[in-house]
Amino acid sequence: MKRPYADLIGLTKKDLIKKMGDEFNFYPDTTWIYLLSKSFFGRKTYLIIHFEEEIVKSAEARKTYGNIYKTKL
Repeated sequence: MKRPYADLIGLTKKDLIKKMGDEFNFYPDTTWIYLLSKSFFGRKTYLIIHFEEEIVKSAEARKTYGNIYKTKL
């Protein structure tokens, strides 16, 4: 089974910006967060991307009713 967002693994930060936009992410940071969706009841889905040496190493979607915190995958 293919992992969701597996096509992002290996992209550089510049490639990711071209594909998804910058979303107010701090460029030098090693973790970027994208808001994917928000429901009527306030449930939000975020895409959390971790970089190592400017290359995407992991990407995971998380759902929450509050703020999302930068955590290690």
